[in-house]
Amino acid sequence: MNRFQGLESELCPFGNLPEPKSGRWGAGLTAAKMKECRWLKPVLAGQFEFLEWSGDNHLRHSRFIALREDKKATDVVREG
Repeated sequence: MNRFQGLESELCPFGNLPEPKSGRWGAGLTAAKMKECRWLKPVLAGQFEFLEWSGDNHLRHSRFIALREDKKATDVVREG
């Protein structure tokens, strides 16, 4: 059974992708790498702890805390 059934999406839900280059450590998600991705509809919201935002808007040293049941995924915005 596919645990993601009903959540699949043909479109990337992130407005900041693709990135223009793969980055210093090869971690950037370029258009070529995006072809290998499987996208899901954003329906869950999570709380994360992190050290800082990098210069290219990536989280540094992030850690998952918990799922948020008090917010819809569509209501979440970047803080700080």
